Amino acid sequence: MPSLGKPPKPEPKKRAKRMSPEERREQILNCGVQVFAAKGISNATHADIAVTADVSIPTVFHYFPTIDVLQRDVLLKVRSYLLDGFVYNRLDVDMPAYARIEDMLLSFKEAVDAERDYVTIWLEWSGSTRGEIWELYTDFYKETIKAIRRLLLQGREDNSIGKGVDAGDAARVILAMAHAIAHMRFTGSSQRTVEHMVHELVLNYIAPELKLSKKIA
Repeated sequence: MPSLGKPPKPEPKKRAKRMSPEERREQILNCGVQVFAAKGISNATHADIAVTADVSIPTVFHYFPTIDVLQRDVLLKVRSYLLDGFVYNRLDVDMPAYARIEDMLLSFKEAVDAERDYVTIWLEWSGSTRGEIWELYTDFYKETIKAIRRLLLQGREDNSIGKGVDAGDAARVILAMAHAIAHMRFTGSSQRTVEHMVHELVLNYIAPELKLSKKIA
């Protein structure tokens, strides 16, 4: 009777790459951004993120014990990406304020394509008008308006912002423009169309004196 031979040895269980606790938490959080963008803020689960991060489900629970904690920390990461990356880092730059605002909006236009997951979550987050998720958004909104208003007031000091522009109202318009930019790019508007819209906002609303001086010149 021919020998059937030894059965093949089972493949060893794949182990997650060894990382420090800080690195592992950040890796899981980054995967959380991917999953939240793909599945939605209220639909993503620890199990979904475990698959994306290639770790066990208990590992995700170790760093984020509840779905509320997971949602909060992913949204705080999105908040930091937007506030630190587009607003705070332009408050102390040696450029006229109107130029910093235009640069901020045009940089955001690039991010819609390059970092779509963050923008996708932000758009959904801004429409989640209930519970803690909404409370987190209103806090983000207020902080963003406050920071943009500060930038606009700097423009009053360097005479690069129109004297008739209300800083609070203009800050809200600028944040609304970021929404418009995202919607335009998501629905297929060209880069050039978005750039023209941003430029016209700055010339006609934020710094009308600049437009007037160009006409005179």
